[in-house]
Amino acid sequence: MTESDDSIPGPPPLMELARQLLSERTRPRPRLPKGYEKTAIPRDICSPKTLSRLESGRYRGVKLGTVLALLNFYQTPHDLVDRIATLTKAARANDWCNHYASVLDDGGWFYQQCEDNASYLAFHSYSVFPSLLQGPAYYRMIRDTTKNNFEGEIDWDQGLEFRMERRERWIESERPALMLMGEAALRIDLGPEGDEILADLRKVADLPFVDVRVIPYSAGRYDLQPWTLKLLEYEGGEETVVYVEAPRGSGFVPVDSTRGKFFTSGLKVASGHSIDLEDFLK
Repeated sequence: MTESDDSIPGPPPLMELARQLLSERTRPRPRLPKGYEKTAIPRDICSPKTLSRLESGRYRGVKLGTVLALLNFYQTPHDLVDRIATLTKAARANDWCNHYASVLDDGGWFYQQCEDNASYLAFHSYSVFPSLLQGPAYYRMIRDTTKNNFEGEIDWDQGLEFRMERRERWIESERPALMLMGEAALRIDLGPEGDEILADLRKVADLPFVDVRVIPYSAGRYDLQPWTLKLLEYEGGEETVVYVEAPRGSGFVPVDSTRGKFFTSGLKVASGHSIDLEDFLK
């Protein structure tokens, strides 16, 4: 491991691991309102220099034992320990995307951390509103039209609370976003609350940092059409995160892989076919 290696941003799990370790060290505690100083960490766990490298997101020599020892010292909650341990294993994997494909109980936690830390977002969905555009009325429409669910019982109230908190975090951050949807998402019967759904959509689309666009039927078929795509970009040279969903499954895709290039190129093509939401609704 050379100093130059530490200057290169690590893969997304390593960057998120760094954020989580810093957050755990500095979270307020009784008599420690700013958490622990680096020098307060026992040296049999790691030195202040090593801790700085772990919290930089650029140190590829991270060891699971060191991370677990730190979390034990921080008295991190058990569920978060499990998630951070998974981050550590993924950060050490040759293919972190493939590693996360086998994580069954993550519940989307890692993706949500990626989304909350992104500086730019681009979403595509053909037949439904992109998820960050789904307001309470749209969510109720989904609830009322869902007759079967392969994941078992759904806690709709909890789901609505999660979605609205997620959307509010994005809006409050004013991070720029491109939201692409197919015409089908607007032509479908939106139910008795259709007017409220469209009013909420227009309200979000009017925000100065949001670009909501519609791909009309007249565009014909396009490569990205079968896929729901979430592309997240970061400052400081961090790797772009690509997350895709389809009926056969969902997961992360390496941005520099052949598949990653298919999706990033497909997003540009789809955007080129699109028109502004207000122009479409006229």
